[in-house]
Amino acid sequence: MVIWSRLYIVFCWLAVIFILISWPMPPYKEQAFTIYDKLVHIILFGTLSFLIIWTIHKKINFKISSFIALFLSSFYSLFGEYIQSFVPGRDVSCYDLIAGIIGGILGIVYAYFMFNKPRPRLLLHICCIGCGAYVSQILEKDYKVVLYFYNPNIFPEEEYQKRLKETKRIAKKFSLKVIEGEYNHKEWLKLVRGHEQDPERGERCRICYYERLEETAKLAKKLGIKYFTTTLTISPHKDASAILSFGKEIASKFNLIFLERDFKKKDGFKKSAQLSRELGLYRQNYCGCEFSRRK
Repeated sequence: MVIWSRLYIVFCWLAVIFILISWPMPPYKEQAFTIYDKLVHIILFGTLSFLIIWTIHKKINFKISSFIALFLSSFYSLFGEYIQSFVPGRDVSCYDLIAGIIGGILGIVYAYFMFNKPRPRLLLHICCIGCGAYVSQILEKDYKVVLYFYNPNIFPEEEYQKRLKETKRIAKKFSLKVIEGEYNHKEWLKLVRGHEQDPERGERCRICYYERLEETAKLAKKLGIKYFTTTLTISPHKDASAILSFGKEIASKFNLIFLERDFKKKDGFKKSAQLSRELGLYRQNYCGCEFSRRK
């Protein structure tokens, strides 16, 4: 719906340009070169170029959008000069054509600074690349994502290495930096001692959420990254409300910003599974620890 509304605005602007360039002018003896006239052409076709990019840059990458915008604005500028050869009081001007092309280029430059603002870095804790691939692609639109694979809960170590290997493979494919946290499963077992029999989403899981989020925040603080979040909320088996609550609490503790996103909303889990199939990813059938595996 949004793109159609924007296309409507583009066509309205095309109509405005057509009306202005086809408006008859009083006869004159010779054509004069005026800066004012050239500025009008720069503004008209610069605005057209910008509107085209504004309409399509989210569907097509910026480089291709810019090429399309420059081609269409330049073509319409040339078309306008052709039309003016039939309009009383007007004639063809190569200077007007050049001004239109310059306007198109300036429109692209303006759009670049409008739509390519520097993205802040975000440290994304991931438990597996099956979830991480989908979430990172969503966040890449607004953030420069750094992956943090910190999961001392995963058992056995072969499973940990398998998930880590897949993470590095897909991170390379998507040109994402991945940082591996320390794998110390024995220390993690000490942390959850006494909660071995807790049900899924119980206290053991809450301890695990908090510890991994806190380590993510510590690393973000160390690296000077202001934003952090986790893929844990994408799983329907996780307590998203607890995860988000812990994230906010930890962010306040370290003076950081926790991105509160429940990634399973809007069919997030289903979409992540679909992307995993398309990429041929390994998808585990349990959370990670031996207790979830047993259950």
